[in-house]
Amino acid sequence: MKTLLLGLALALIALPVVAGDQPSHQSASGWFDMENCAFCKNLVEDPGLLSHMTWESHEISNGAVTIATVDPAYRASYEKAGKAMETLGNKMMNGEVNPMTVKMCGHCQMFGQLMMAGARMEEVHGDLADVSLITSDNPDVVKMIHQMTERDRKEMAMMEGRGHDHPDDHGAHKH
Repeated sequence: MKTLLLGLALALIALPVVAGDQPSHQSASGWFDMENCAFCKNLVEDPGLLSHMTWESHEISNGAVTIATVDPAYRASYEKAGKAMETLGNKMMNGEVNPMTVKMCGHCQMFGQLMMAGARMEEVHGDLADVSLITSDNPDVVKMIHQMTERDRKEMAMMEGRGHDHPDDHGAHKH
């Protein structure tokens, strides 16, 4: 479970793109909602965390890879947010919390669907970056992973005011 929820945390790191000084951490569509999503809200508890991270996500043949970096001064906040998300996920999985009562943004709902569909989550914690892989041997699940990754990039581009992915962006977002 820890791997799955840290994978979720890394996937959600996409949101720092617009964190900066903006008062809202929500996309117009609700795909991302760091203010109201029970998982995402943990990433904005430390107001400086998101602006001290980088994130990028790329499709691979059988899923997606996400690479996140965090300034060393914010590593404790990053780990605290991941632990809070892990705790909530564990409570949902063991029946202590009814998942139907947990408010989640569109991204987190899709991530949950991928977990239920059997997507594999792997992660590597390095000194300079954390890498997460979400993969599957099932072509239908791979398609869902690719759709989520593409939607994440499009929603972030809209939140940044670009309206679409910049062709030279390749999924990378720096803060």
